[in-house]
Amino acid sequence: MRRIILASLAASLLGLAGTAVATQPSGIDVMTQNQYLGADLVPIVEAGAAIPFNPVAFNAAMINALGMVAANLPEQRYKALAREIALRQLHVVGLQEAFEFSCTPPPPGDPNVPPGNGCNYQAIAGAFNDHLQGTLDALHGMYVAKAVVRNLDVTLPIVTPVGGAYVTVVDRDVILVRRDLARASNVVPYDQYCGPDYASEDGCNYHFVATTSIAGNPLRIERGFVGIDLSVGRAKYRVVNTHLEVREPDPTNPFSRIVQSAQANELIQMATSVVPVPPDRKLVIVGDMNSDPRDPLFPVPPPYDGILGTNVIVPPYQQFMAATFTDAWTMRPGAMSGHGDPLVGFSCCQLEDLSNHNSILYERIDMIFPLSRPHKVMNAFLLGATVFSKTWPPGHGLWPSDHAAVSATLLY
Repeated sequence: MRRIILASLAASLLGLAGTAVATQPSGIDVMTQNQYLGADLVPIVEAGAAIPFNPVAFNAAMINALGMVAANLPEQRYKALAREIALRQLHVVGLQEAFEFSCTPPPPGDPNVPPGNGCNYQAIAGAFNDHLQGTLDALHGMYVAKAVVRNLDVTLPIVTPVGGAYVTVVDRDVILVRRDLARASNVVPYDQYCGPDYASEDGCNYHFVATTSIAGNPLRIERGFVGIDLSVGRAKYRVVNTHLEVREPDPTNPFSRIVQSAQANELIQMATSVVPVPPDRKLVIVGDMNSDPRDPLFPVPPPYDGILGTNVIVPPYQQFMAATFTDAWTMRPGAMSGHGDPLVGFSCCQLEDLSNHNSILYERIDMIFPLSRPHKVMNAFLLGATVFSKTWPPGHGLWPSDHAAVSATLLY
């Protein structure tokens, strides 16, 4: 009789367990991380656009920026970022500013730069790294770069005390997928819809971008977006990653903030209408939006409203809210109960040289935006925002990035 009772009880417990598993909501673990290129490029942009163009000043700006990248120890930083990803075992990671700096010595007799090998100039030699490949190597094969959009891609001559060189700078936004999910994931074919002039590797560059010039030659400051479809368990998702332009790419013209507004509008239209999401998939957009929930609408007075075609510039965050996306951070436990402020969770920015001891993050611009509102958001964390996240020595090195990563588990 005892064996019969135990068998019956075991069967009942198994039935309950089966019921619990069947009703447990499905979920996806996502992260967005701006890796930070390691320097401020504004002085280069300003020197390149100066009239008259001063090649000496431009070269100095290039050398200074590369020196800052080197001093910010990219190898140590992307290894620290990889540790955060590995610890969370995330399903999907959206990376922005996945830069590659490379250097090529001039061929013999090159008329543009002096002889020698400027790549060996000690002050800048540490800058030449591929941050994406370094991150993947530090993850030891746990993740795959499933989708890439290439933004900035420029090669420029430099002159150093030990000779000339050509420096190539490439900026990419990337979606990493955990290896066990990668084979069954696919790139969303946005590149087939944005037009041949804007298709870039697996994704698209935006139609409306900020522009500058170098020695009178025009240069587009490209930004882009890229997406993948994947399954986690039985649930299907579409994850899109982007990096929108800064609020005012031209500090002398407040109306230049229309650039990021136009980019947000293009992304929302592409992701929801131009390439509709299949009804069995959940859309999640992640990225560095360069837009805080506190950003106000920006009125455009005449006659500029006629030039811009609008009398108000709507910042990206407000556009996502109007398009019925959910700000996942505001759904974390306590966010709406008075025990937590939705604006707590600032993800940007540390000092340019990453040397500040305590975190000084002051705005929330790195976002996870699901279109279908999740049943629950769990494990919503900032990663890389405490002194324990710093590079060697522990607590006293550099911040892994000037941005903290934002991660969350979305349960449906």
